[in-house]
Amino acid sequence: MTSLQPDGKHIVMWDLENCSLKQAKETLRKIQKEYCLSDVFIVTDSEGSYRAWCFSKVDFKFFLKILLETEFLDWNFFYWTVTRGKATLRTNSKKNREPQRVVSVLESYPVMFPSSCEKVVYDTGVAKRGFTVLLGG
Repeated sequence: MTSLQPDGKHIVMWDLENCSLKQAKETLRKIQKEYCLSDVFIVTDSEGSYRAWCFSKVDFKFFLKILLETEFLDWNFFYWTVTRGKATLRTNSKKNREPQRVVSVLESYPVMFPSSCEKVVYDTGVAKRGFTVLLGG
């Protein structure tokens, strides 16, 4: 699913890595309160890896601001969000992992699930092999 909505706004979603559920909840609660966001649903299929959904709609620049202020954000997620102009989170199961499940709901105020969502083939676009070239001193 992507963040982009038919009206050009974005629902807020996160991909958090290398944190505990407690840390994920703390950082998302802080962001939720700071930006008056609706309920946040946190899912996982692997310890230390969390995805979160909030159905508040915001413009793209504001969405990026929210992401930049979120601790434990997966920077590949941010990179591809900027590159594509929309965020993408998988909703299906990943090979050799348990099915995703909701592990926490940070209540604030409810917003209905969008009536239509852009569905895409999930692809991070990140090659798992390659090399690095350092330029300069």
